[in-house]
Amino acid sequence: MSEGRTLDYKQKVPENDSESKREFLYDVSSFANASGGDIVFGIADERDGDGKATSLPASVEALNLPNASDEIARLENLLLNGITPRIQGIQWRTIEGFQSGSVLVMRIPKSLIGPHMVVYGGMARFYSRNSTGKYPMEYGEIRSAFVESTNIGEKLTAFREKRIIVISNGESPVGVVNNAVVTLHLMPLASFNKSDPRDVTRIAAQHQVELQPFNAGGWGGRYTFDGYLSISSKEKRYVQVFRDGSFEATDAALLIGQPGNEKQIPTIAFEQIVIASVKRYLDIQHRMEIPLPIFVAITLFRIKGFTIPYFQSSAIDRNVLMLPEALVEDYDAAVDSVLRPAFDTLWQACGHEQSLHYDKDGNWRPHG
Repeated sequence: MSEGRTLDYKQKVPENDSESKREFLYDVSSFANASGGDIVFGIADERDGDGKATSLPASVEALNLPNASDEIARLENLLLNGITPRIQGIQWRTIEGFQSGSVLVMRIPKSLIGPHMVVYGGMARFYSRNSTGKYPMEYGEIRSAFVESTNIGEKLTAFREKRIIVISNGESPVGVVNNAVVTLHLMPLASFNKSDPRDVTRIAAQHQVELQPFNAGGWGGRYTFDGYLSISSKEKRYVQVFRDGSFEATDAALLIGQPGNEKQIPTIAFEQIVIASVKRYLDIQHRMEIPLPIFVAITLFRIKGFTIPYFQSSAIDRNVLMLPEALVEDYDAAVDSVLRPAFDTLWQACGHEQSLHYDKDGNWRPHG
């Protein structure tokens, strides 16, 4: 295959001189600012009669990397310090089996939180790609990229609001409910890229056993117009996996209190169940190969007048609480820490500074 908009060959990994590092950063940022793509290290270019590169691969030269993980760590550190904002979801793969060593493949996703700027050696540059390779972006392209990035926040909010209306109108799988509802959304950034035709419905069906709706005791699954559904009808809980890889988990029973405490949020049980559910759904998204990052959002509605069972708590003064989105950048991230700002906001809605279920190190330990 010839080099082009989504593919580039390199005979070796970038060396430690400034020029090599800068060109590497330009290459990587150009992929992220365009359509994404692969850089394959360890491939020599074919040359024409004048010695010019033809963009076609000539031979596998392979890389002599005694420790590929150390080399990847070096390059990742260079990216971390040389490109802003950070590019999420870069993947690496080492291909063995060549006489002189291995080939290293770097896969860079199209980014929707750009444009990404190279900040290295006192210079700041924006690069993108076309069929002939990378090029410096012009002002109009940079401006358009910033506008597209700004729209992501609006799209997140619009998606959540739309789903709240659907559930409130009784058009969700649990039908009409009149009590408080908790809804959890896990929204991959890639799902807002409408040029990606991915449909994960059949893959989701393979994970039906693990698609437990919140704290359900039993559940079943079926295909739906939106994708794949796992539901516990009697318990009014479900998980809807949308075709683009987004998850919606809704529970219309979690906040039904005991007699005398009908409008109290059981904070320990609530936070524990949400943390466990997010961990489970992220694990499934990981195995479904859903690209990072993923936004996690908690929404509570029909919640006006609720409080928490702690001294001097205030009643929530509105019907809908759209807690702030949390960003998951690593599938191995500590979910309790990722969700803490959302839990803190819920407690603030009840008159407290923050959730009291975290220790001084930020770990969720309600009995610590």
